[in-house]
Amino acid sequence: MSNRLQHLLTQLSALDRAAPDSPTIDPRARIVATVVYLIVMLSVPIVRLSELLLYALFPIICAADVRIEYRPILRQSLVIVPFAALVGLFNIFYEREAVFAIGSVVITRGWLGFCSIIVRAMLSVQALLVLVRTEGYEAICNSLQRLGVPAALTTQMAMLYRYMFVLIEQLLSLSRARSARSFGRRAMPVSDWGAIVGQLTVRTFDRAERISQAMLSRGFDGRMPALHASARGWQWRDTIYVAAWSASLVACRVLYPVERFARFFNSL
Repeated sequence: MSNRLQHLLTQLSALDRAAPDSPTIDPRARIVATVVYLIVMLSVPIVRLSELLLYALFPIICAADVRIEYRPILRQSLVIVPFAALVGLFNIFYEREAVFAIGSVVITRGWLGFCSIIVRAMLSVQALLVLVRTEGYEAICNSLQRLGVPAALTTQMAMLYRYMFVLIEQLLSLSRARSARSFGRRAMPVSDWGAIVGQLTVRTFDRAERISQAMLSRGFDGRMPALHASARGWQWRDTIYVAAWSASLVACRVLYPVERFARFFNSL
């Protein structure tokens, strides 16, 4: 358990570090492009699974642009599959209209919707993971604040991320203390879980209270300070970046290039 918690802390710490080879694109431009991508991708009709697969190019291209390996991003996005499958499972039973057939296998509208929901969830997570891995979590919160997002929301996002470290560190401390007193036993009795949860709650609240007092003593007024010293200014390349991605995504949504290519291929 301790090794898993330590690995989780390492993964969370990696979110603080932006990609070392990221081009000089303002984080706000990347955020706007990602939001446009999510809106356009999620607006694709649920039965147009082939068109939806075209939007997988966005996270792949963005990851390659900042020299981030795409395979870990894909693997991490698989975490959302069980939850998306649970949501889309009902489509299989309620939408039984046949759409097409592959030999003797009939593909219904429900199965297309089921697969579409899973693909949408994975692509959404991949786009957000690439964004966080590129800019870092704190830079994203700061950029959202500069874009005009209410400070109450950006502060909550930043504090939630920071308190995750507090919670995991306290749980790691309890796990190590138990391991030192368990004489090699790996299994944890059910009766011990209540005590651990109670201790974890008390320790976390105590630590949170001390952090709050430290922040107030340093002049915290409910708004995270913007890092203007390290903030990039908006330039023409940022406008071109947003415009190029927005135009490409909207064109894919309106023109249905996969369907047009399929019709052209069938007409040959």
